[in-house]
Amino acid sequence: MPRSSSSRRKNKWQQAPRDLSDSVAGMRTSRSLPDGTWSVQTVKGNDSGKVYVCPGCGRDVSAASSHIVAWRQDAPHGIEIGVESRRHWHQRCFDRFR
Repeated sequence: MPRSSSSRRKNKWQQAPRDLSDSVAGMRTSRSLPDGTWSVQTVKGNDSGKVYVCPGCGRDVSAASSHIVAWRQDAPHGIEIGVESRRHWHQRCFDRFR
């Protein structure tokens, strides 16, 4: 019997996009701190192998460990800094220095 040329699975590109606003909203928070408003997101450890430098202590932050990613929402003069300036912090360092 010849194989069917069409797939029985639905094409993921033809499905309606999922609404991720509820799931993303719980992961990212805003904190008003003396030096401005910061977007703060907790990141679970993964096996990407990346290593970041914590701006609080200057030590390595492994992507394999749970840590904080934070960035200022705006600059002192109103210039948007955004996600390009995000930094990876140890949880304790962020709490101590921010």
